[in-house]
Amino acid sequence: MMLKFLVKGQKIELLEREVIASDQIAFVTLKFVFDGDWKKFHKVVQFTQCDETYNRVLGTDGLSCLLPAELHAGAVKLSVFGYDADNTSGLRATTVPVTLHIRASGFVGEDADSPIPPTPDLYTQLLQKIGEVQHGKDGADGKDGKDGLSAYELAVQNGFTGTLAEWLAFLKGKDGENGVDGKNGVNGSDGKSAYIIAMEHGFVGTETEWLESLRGADGKDGLPGKDGKNGVDGKDGITPDMSSYATKTDIAELQKQIESISGISYISVFESGSDTLQKYGDSIYTYYNDGYRSLAGFAESYPHFCSAENDYALYFNQNDFSWAGNVFVMFLTPVAITSKMKLLLSYMVGASQDAEFYLIPKTDKTGSELAQYIYEEIKAENALKLSFKWLYSDTFISVMQSLKNVSDGEYYLAFKGTSDNSHPMVKSIKFMKE
Repeated sequence: MMLKFLVKGQKIELLEREVIASDQIAFVTLKFVFDGDWKKFHKVVQFTQCDETYNRVLGTDGLSCLLPAELHAGAVKLSVFGYDADNTSGLRATTVPVTLHIRASGFVGEDADSPIPPTPDLYTQLLQKIGEVQHGKDGADGKDGKDGLSAYELAVQNGFTGTLAEWLAFLKGKDGENGVDGKNGVNGSDGKSAYIIAMEHGFVGTETEWLESLRGADGKDGLPGKDGKNGVDGKDGITPDMSSYATKTDIAELQKQIESISGISYISVFESGSDTLQKYGDSIYTYYNDGYRSLAGFAESYPHFCSAENDYALYFNQNDFSWAGNVFVMFLTPVAITSKMKLLLSYMVGASQDAEFYLIPKTDKTGSELAQYIYEEIKAENALKLSFKWLYSDTFISVMQSLKNVSDGEYYLAFKGTSDNSHPMVKSIKFMKE
């Protein structure tokens, strides 16, 4: 059985999720895919459960390891660290841990109480890696290469004109006079590099920083050049006739006509775009560690949640909320809902898992008081929970959910987003009426 992980920067994402049972020995393989920043590192996978830590050495080129047999049922923190053996400044790369859940197995046998083979400690594994490098087996013989070109053929390719005999004669120079034998000189010591000399004279920094220091400051801008001659006047252009093209008003009116013909219309609860904060700044509220906030105020405190970099989609990211931060989003505008309507979502999600969307009956409260009422109804389990899953996708997808079990009435919509492996980015939320 295999679990696959993507290590990108300092984040680990679980690409393929499987159920893990306890009491396994050398059965569960963990495979890792590393981005370019990790290629040079000597890598170690670290597992932590309760107060115990186990290490699995991948080395520089290794991509997989076995799950330690000592791990028992319960939560396990997995992370990766790496270091560059050639770097003298103690460079070390680390990741935010990801949580694995091990379930109790049904294993019962005669050897159930036998000791589990222990995972070698980190020092032992490193010695084993060094031994593999020093005493590895010879590889298979490689295929014979093609015959190389002769020196004469190379000379012809590079412009020499003449026969082989002429080329050989060309190589022979005139005989020189015999020189006087000189005394054997004493071998000189290796000279120091310019970088080493600079360090001896007080420079502090890496060789790359020293090379950068050799670059002089940019020179001053040169004086402006003389103005060029005036160009010849162009011919008068033709004013285009735009009367046959549709305006934005025409397009909006056409959309209404299409909806009236098809019998389908939409109630938009949220739509990302450049005017999102102006449109929803006071009609959408959030609940997080710092309490109830309007969308406009929340976006100021958490700059990646609803920003221009993602076209103002709602993004439950780890830069703002760290790992596994929970943010509730509450829409304070009630919607008249029937069981024949559909909930239409457009989003992008990093991992498939259960979604938490809720419908709360309309009340006469407003503003932050209404937001508090919605959140407390959810925590008291008085809200109607819509059961479905976030579906993994690395591009925006549109998903439709049935509301057939919802009684007709006016409701507020709310949902929870989490900055874990799913870290959803929600682009739009609509109700579809047929």
